[in-house]
Amino acid sequence: MSTRDDKEFAQRQVAAMDRFIPWAGDHPLMGPALKQRREEFDMQARQLPSAAPAPRAVLFFTGDPIEGSKGIEVEFMTKVLEHFQQMVKTQYAFTKHGRIGDRARQPGGTEAKLLLTGTPRGSFGLELSQPRASDLFTSTQLSATLVRLTQLIKAAGEDDETFGVELEDVTPRVLGRLRRFFKVLADSKTALRLESGDLSVRLDKERVTQAADRVAAVETKPEMVELRGQFRGATLDTWRFDFRTEAGQSISGRLADELSEPEAALMNGFTNQECVGTFNRISITARGGLPKERYELVAIRPASGNAGQREKKD
Repeated sequence: MSTRDDKEFAQRQVAAMDRFIPWAGDHPLMGPALKQRREEFDMQARQLPSAAPAPRAVLFFTGDPIEGSKGIEVEFMTKVLEHFQQMVKTQYAFTKHGRIGDRARQPGGTEAKLLLTGTPRGSFGLELSQPRASDLFTSTQLSATLVRLTQLIKAAGEDDETFGVELEDVTPRVLGRLRRFFKVLADSKTALRLESGDLSVRLDKERVTQAADRVAAVETKPEMVELRGQFRGATLDTWRFDFRTEAGQSISGRLADELSEPEAALMNGFTNQECVGTFNRISITARGGLPKERYELVAIRPASGNAGQREKKD
């Protein structure tokens, strides 16, 4: 049972005791027993932390696939929700677990699974939420992920510079799904309103088309490189590493998804030693912006000789 469930159960029991106590009247055994149970449940409810709001996002659509507030084309709805859900799962895994994996082995995939819990009126709305998150931390993390993606979608509809900045805190794996998400909207000539947390975004048909073009224009260039320097260690909980090159550049990034936990743990044997790291360096360039580099550590070995820094390009 989650923290939210525990608190709600205790609160329901307090309400039940309030109904039963008058029935007991002056009974010498039942009355005091019910009052004692009420006090116990009341104390439990007050001591448990307040549950975070359930993770929730609402998408409103207007356009060709929509018939007012009456209905929505099933094919359009299926496509747009699939891309949105996969963005949520990918970003959630990246933020909480540090590794993403494939769809079959994605860490936290179940934790980030959303339910279609309502169809709010106002154009045609689809409410996605997780009313029973497994714990308070999961609920908070998933809510933050939904807000983060809402910010990204908002920035895509604004300008190149704003969108380039918002890309910095999002895994490059989200980009493919974001492209498809906006392509479905643009091809269907559909406007979007998205609400999550305290954030609300409105993109009319013209801005949806601009956003689709802006996201499609992002270039990603992966490149395998070897860098010599000092390994500063890895954290398995977050799947992150730190590395300082012999040129004095500090690199922080993610361990490669293909590494197993035992392989990643062995890397920490190189902490504070001179070594050569093999990295997948991903250059991301938004339209009109400068390239920004991300690093994934693929392998590490002891440094030998004076070869210095060398790069291997595919």
